[in-house]
Amino acid sequence: MDTETELIMSVVIVLACAIAILFVGRRLRMPFIIGYFITGIVVGPAGLGLVTEEQVSLLAELGVILLMFTIGLEMSLKSLLSMKRIVLIGGTLQLVVTTVAVWAVMVAVGFASNVALFIGFLVAHSSTAVIMNLYQNSGEIDTQHGKIALGLLIFQDLNVIPMMLMVPILAGTSGTDLVGELISFVVGMVVLVIVLAAAIFLVPRFLTRIALTRSKELFIISIVVICFGIAWMMSLSGVSLALGAFLAGIAISESDYSHEAIGQILPFRDLLTSFFFVSIGMMLNLVYVWDHLILIIAIAAVLLLGKTLINFVSVKAIGIASGAALLSAIGLSQVGEFSFILGSTGLEAGILTQDVYQVFLAITIVTMAVTPFAVNAGPAIAKKLIKPKVPGENIFGNDVSPCEVHPKEHVIIVGYGLAGQYVAKALKRVDLPYIILELNAETVNREKKQGERIVYGDATRESLLEYAGLMKARTIVITIPDTEAVKTIISTARRMNPRINIITRSRFLADSEELYRLGADEIIVDEREAAIQIFRRILANEQVPQQDLDQYVKQIRNDLYDRYIETKEVPDAREAAKNGWFETIRLRAKSMDDKTAAARASVEQIHVCKNCEVAGKRLSEIHLRANYGVSVIAVRRDGDAVVAPDGNTVLEEGDTAVVIGERAAITEILPLFTENRTEKEE
Repeated sequence: MDTETELIMSVVIVLACAIAILFVGRRLRMPFIIGYFITGIVVGPAGLGLVTEEQVSLLAELGVILLMFTIGLEMSLKSLLSMKRIVLIGGTLQLVVTTVAVWAVMVAVGFASNVALFIGFLVAHSSTAVIMNLYQNSGEIDTQHGKIALGLLIFQDLNVIPMMLMVPILAGTSGTDLVGELISFVVGMVVLVIVLAAAIFLVPRFLTRIALTRSKELFIISIVVICFGIAWMMSLSGVSLALGAFLAGIAISESDYSHEAIGQILPFRDLLTSFFFVSIGMMLNLVYVWDHLILIIAIAAVLLLGKTLINFVSVKAIGIASGAALLSAIGLSQVGEFSFILGSTGLEAGILTQDVYQVFLAITIVTMAVTPFAVNAGPAIAKKLIKPKVPGENIFGNDVSPCEVHPKEHVIIVGYGLAGQYVAKALKRVDLPYIILELNAETVNREKKQGERIVYGDATRESLLEYAGLMKARTIVITIPDTEAVKTIISTARRMNPRINIITRSRFLADSEELYRLGADEIIVDEREAAIQIFRRILANEQVPQQDLDQYVKQIRNDLYDRYIETKEVPDAREAAKNGWFETIRLRAKSMDDKTAAARASVEQIHVCKNCEVAGKRLSEIHLRANYGVSVIAVRRDGDAVVAPDGNTVLEEGDTAVVIGERAAITEILPLFTENRTEKEE
C-alpha cells in the first residue's frame, strides 16, 4: 500500500472511530478532548492497532500548529493589560509556587533537580481548551471566577515561551558551557521580541490591504501564510513550530481581523487538532498504566487537591472573594494541553524517560476527565466550605472584571449599508446598545474612527456571532442583500439562541416562505416595499387627498403583506425553534380577494380627524364591533390613555383609537375616522 493510500485510510479510521466515541461521549457530557484520547487508545498500538503514530504524525503536527495559532488569536493584549493585577500577581504566584512545590516533592523522592524542575513546568499549566469550553457552554465566561481563570490561563500560556527556550539548558544538550547556554537563551528571547514586534506592527497593515479586496479566498490564503510563515521564521531561531504559530496568533489578535481569521481557521483547526489529541492517546501504554493504576490515581488525586489549594491561595492573595477564588482554583486544577507540547519536547531532549512520560500522560488524562465533574460541583463545595462573614454576604463576590464584556439585551446589526445605518440611528435614538458586523474593511475602518462599535467579519460564521454576544442579544437585524448568506445567518442564529428575535431583509417576496421556515420572525421585502412606494407616488401625482392616500397605501400594504402569512401548527414559534419544529410551520398564500380566507388579527392606531363621522360620539353609538368585528381596546388623549374603554367613552377630535380586528375590517372603518370634507364645505 502506497503512502497516500495509507494516509487516507488512517484519516478515515480515526474520524470514523471518533464519530462513534464522541457521539456516546456527548450523551455522557464527556469533554471532547477525552473522546479524542479514547479514540487514540482504541485505534493505536495499545488498542486495536489499526493506525500507527507515524501515519497521523503530520496531521497531528498541523493540528497543534493551528491550535496554538487560534489560542494566540483569542488572546487580547489589551485584555491582558486590563487584568494586570490578576495576571501578574496571581499568575506569578500560581506558576512559581506550583513549580517550586512540585520541584521540592520530586527532588525529595529522588529525581534529578533539572528533571524535577521540568516536571514542575508541566504541572503548573492548566487546560485552556477544557476550561474555556466548559465556561462558554455554562455561561460562566463573564463571571468573576471565569475572568480570573482566563487571566491565569493567559499568563500560563505566555510562559510556555521561556519554558521551551529553557529545554536545551535543562537537558544539557549544548555541553557543559552554562554561560553559552544562557547566552543562547537570551539571544532567542531577543529574536522572539524583535520578530513579534515586527509582526504586530506589520501584519495588521498587511491584512487591511487584503481585506480591502473583499476576497474571501485571498484572506484565508493570507491567514495561512501568516500562521505557517511566522512559525517557520521562529523555528529558525530554535523555537518550535507550534510556539511560533502561537506568537503569530498574538500578532493578529489586536487587529480588526482577528475574529474573521478565527472563523476562517476554526473548521480546519477542529479537524486537525483532533489528530493531535488522538496521537496523544495512541502514545499511552495501557499495559504500563494498568500495572501502575493505583499510583497514577493517587498522584492524580494529590495533584488535583494540591493545585486547587495553591490556586486558591494565589488568587486570595490579590483580594478576590473566597467563593470566586475557590471556583477558579477548582477549574484550573488539571494539567493542560500545553503540557503535552512541552512534555513531548522534553521527551525528545532526553529530560524525561519513557516511563515518566507515560505516567505524566495518564495523570493528565485523568485530571482532564475529572474536571467537568469538579467544575459542576464547585458551587456546592464552595457553599459548604466557605461561610459568609455577615448574613446575606455573597461569598462569590460582586466585583466585575475590567475586561470588556458584551452588553446584555443588545441588538446585532448585520451589514452597515444604508439600511444598517438607519437601523443604528434608530437604536441610538431609543438608547439601545448594538454591535455591527460588516465585511467591508473600508467601512469598518471609517466607522471605528467615528466611534461606532463595529467588527470586521462574516456573520455566517458561528464564531463571529458568538463574539458579538448572540446568546445575550435581544434581536439580530440582517440588512445584507445576499439571500444565501441571510439563510445561513438565520439558521445559525436560531440554532445558537432559540429565543432571539430575527428581523431580516429579503430581496424577493418568493423567498419569504423559506426564510420563515428557517426561523425569521419578521421579513422586510425589498420588492414589496418598492411596490408600495410606486403605488404611493402614482396616487400622490393624481392629487389624492393625504388621508385617502394613507388609507389606500395601508390597504395595498395589507394585501402584499398577507400574500405570505404564517400559520403555526405549534403553540409558539420560539418554542418550536428550540425543538426543531420549524419544519412543521407552513406558509399559505392568501389574497385579499379570497373572502373565505381568515385574516390574521391586527392591532392598529387610528387618528380621530376633525369633522369625521365618529368624532363626538360614544363607542356604543358607533357599533364597530357589531358592524365590522373591530374592537377599541384603548384611547389616547393628550398623553393619557384609557385602557379597555366602555361604551360611554366619547371619541373626540385629536384622539388616537387603538383597535384590534381583521386587517381588512380595519381598512374598511378608516373612512369613519377621516375628515368629512362634504360637511366641511357645506
